[in-house]
Amino acid sequence: GDKCSSRHGQKGTMGNIIPECDMPFTKEGIRPDIIINPHAIPSRMTIGQLKETLLGKVLLELGLFGDGTSFGNLDVKTISKELQKLGYESYGNEVLYNGLTGEQLETNIFFGPVFYQRLKHMVNDKQHSRAIGPMVNLTRQPAEGRSRDGGFRIGEMERDVMLAHGMSRFCRERLYDVSDKYSVHVCKKCGMMASYNDGTQNRMFAKSDFTIHLCRTCDNMTDFARVEIPYAYKLMAQELQTINVVPRIITE
Repeated sequence: GDKCSSRHGQKGTMGNIIPECDMPFTKEGIRPDIIINPHAIPSRMTIGQLKETLLGKVLLELGLFGDGTSFGNLDVKTISKELQKLGYESYGNEVLYNGLTGEQLETNIFFGPVFYQRLKHMVNDKQHSRAIGPMVNLTRQPAEGRSRDGGFRIGEMERDVMLAHGMSRFCRERLYDVSDKYSVHVCKKCGMMASYNDGTQNRMFAKSDFTIHLCRTCDNMTDFARVEIPYAYKLMAQELQTINVVPRIITE
């Protein structure tokens, strides 16, 4: 969970820490310190890191210093020729062996030295949990952020994971039942949410439990359906109404 980064903005968090003896190794017995997922390279476009790896490999063998700046005249083909002269594959790939079984891995691995640094984002500074805590008045959902004793947001990706596992009931609970459930009366004639007038706040009905529901669109006061919706939808519908876009709830 701790965060590391190269000097090219290729940041990432540690997913696992395993004993050195279990790490893959080359025929010379060299083991990597860090294994990164190659999918991180095209998404962040950190080509400079690949160039630094190749150049670093050459310079380590020759015992020299070099300039690996991405904005210089560093040519990959030149580095590749030097690598070949030193007996390496021209693009830095090497044969590695499984640290657990000793068997050769089925594919060549891009392998070389890169300067990595630990960032100050440590797990101990970030871990956080809460049960019941402060809520936001606008959305009626938990506050956001560790400093405000906030809850955990379930985003699109978390939702997709739950759906991929077929956890539809759990998905409903997390996204709806826990902090977003809201009951509203809907006009059966036009589909608009009714205005609600609590009888205890009304001078005419101060001594009764009488309540009034009114549809301000068609002046309906009797024909309503009670539905349960996410409060986030209710909020979105009312915000859309301010720009003259009117979502309607059609009830059976």
